[in-house]
Amino acid sequence: MQVRRRALETKRQTRIQEMAERRRQRASEFELRQQEKEKERVEAARAKERDREERLAALNKQQKTHIEELQKKIQQKVNAEYVESLLRVSVL
Repeated sequence: MQVRRRALETKRQTRIQEMAERRRQRASEFELRQQEKEKERVEAARAKERDREERLAALNKQQKTHIEELQKKIQQKVNAEYVESLLRVSVL
């Protein structure tokens, strides 16, 4: 009777240990999946920020080019008006 009881207890303890090990393994796998998801989330956020910075840089470059073109046109107009005024003065 005692032998049978000990055998059952040993079997029960083994089953409990196996269940605990499976639980630890599942928890470990879950933690790894969570870490991988977080890593992917961070990388996606970095990529999004890089894209935003690139778009902003392109817009800034475009705006700078536009301003330079406007300044060039203004300068050309000022120069043309100056030449005209000189011509008018020399005609007089």
